[in-house]
Amino acid sequence: MKTIKSLTEAEISELPKPPEGWIWVKLDTIGELFCGQSPSIKEVNQERCGIPYVTGPEQWDGSKIEETKWTEFPKRLVPEGCIFITVKGAGVGKIFPGISCAIGRDIYAFLPSSKVDFKYTLHAIKHQINLVIMKAQGDIPGLSKNHILDHVIGLCSIKEQRAIVSKIEQLFSELDNGISNLKLAQEQLKVYRQAVLKKAFEGELTKKWREQQTDLPDAGDLLEQIRKEREEAAKATGKKLKPVKYLTEMELEELPKLPKLWRWVKIDSLVENHKNSIKAGPFGSSLKKEYYVPSGFKIYGQEQVISGDCTFGDYYISEEKYKELESCKVKPFDVLISLVGTIGKVLILPENCEAGVINPRLIKLSLNRNYYWPVFFKYYFESMFLKSLYKVRAHGATMDILTLGIISELPFPLCSLLEQQAIVQEIETRLSVCNKIEQDIETNLEKAEALRQSILKKAFEGKLLNEKELAEVRGTENWEPAEVLLERIKAEKAKNGKK
Repeated sequence: MKTIKSLTEAEISELPKPPEGWIWVKLDTIGELFCGQSPSIKEVNQERCGIPYVTGPEQWDGSKIEETKWTEFPKRLVPEGCIFITVKGAGVGKIFPGISCAIGRDIYAFLPSSKVDFKYTLHAIKHQINLVIMKAQGDIPGLSKNHILDHVIGLCSIKEQRAIVSKIEQLFSELDNGISNLKLAQEQLKVYRQAVLKKAFEGELTKKWREQQTDLPDAGDLLEQIRKEREEAAKATGKKLKPVKYLTEMELEELPKLPKLWRWVKIDSLVENHKNSIKAGPFGSSLKKEYYVPSGFKIYGQEQVISGDCTFGDYYISEEKYKELESCKVKPFDVLISLVGTIGKVLILPENCEAGVINPRLIKLSLNRNYYWPVFFKYYFESMFLKSLYKVRAHGATMDILTLGIISELPFPLCSLLEQQAIVQEIETRLSVCNKIEQDIETNLEKAEALRQSILKKAFEGKLLNEKELAEVRGTENWEPAEVLLERIKAEKAKNGKK
């Protein structure tokens, strides 16, 4: 039988004074730890053969463990009533209630003594898990057995533990209701945003505005001007441009009806008159990491587009490589579109953007700004209507992938530049209110999480129960101080022959 790791006098001297009636204990004193061991990959199945097998927090859905893996060759079995702690990898420190199952090497299972309240122990470990994580070592964060067993929590009488858990759950329930309402409001805002965009690109937001205009050009006339300009550009450069693709009658019949002066067009009618106005990034072999340099010409990738910040990131190539990738160069007001995973995000490069090239995960469009405003394009491209058209075709086996071919076949609404600007103004007037509400919601969600931590902090400082509640607990029959409880826990462990 291994010796229980009790706190030394030196360790106790470094701790704050415990609340009245409490004592500090190491987890080793009040429970047992099981270290996970993994069977080989071929010994794991998804056919429900054997017993459930838990490998990490990805199997915890927030309320229960999802039994998605099984094994007939378990290396470490744990009983019901354990607290699972993720000890390795990105999820290190994640904690959730366990089940009777096999556990892999990334999970440790802490089994509290039957003489302490399970939920009290769970909350106590969760409350200070960051202190345990801080002890993790190495490039891949990892917790050792001793990191967990040496962790100190406050122990009070079992009746006080139960009263604390009851109050935590009451306060958390009220908090969760508030959080649920905030998240519902977030979802409603998303629906409202899309409703605004839908109305915008059906011409509804500018219907009255159009009625007040007397000289708006027809999109058909705009297309004719675009055609003539393309021909003139081709003659001037002596280089033939690719023919413009038009929507077929069948395709037009499937699209929503547009206002009288509008037309559905494809993207090649809306870009500048040069061959690289629509361009996918280079092949990966043309832009390997070995070509990166500390400074020079910026490499634009999904990290800039998804973050909405063109200054993000610090990957660069030399001037020589920049000239080699001339077709992938960007310039102010170009539109960049993300192609892989988080697809369809749009970034408009500002006037002061760094010179650079796009990487293989982006497409760049140089819109003809005499006819199509980049901001109008961005709102339309990120609308639910257009997403519904490209999402199905972009769906891959492992991740979504958008391509130049898919984008070139999409329909875009064309109206006068003046109306595009009026539409954007209408959209932004409405969405600015959304943005303010959304920011308020985010602030309140952060406050709610801070309040949750504050509740736990008060609980384990012995301050959550008020004097009346504490007196009621300590006045009950069979109440015993923490010291007596600790002796009974030690006796239980000694009897069971466990550490």
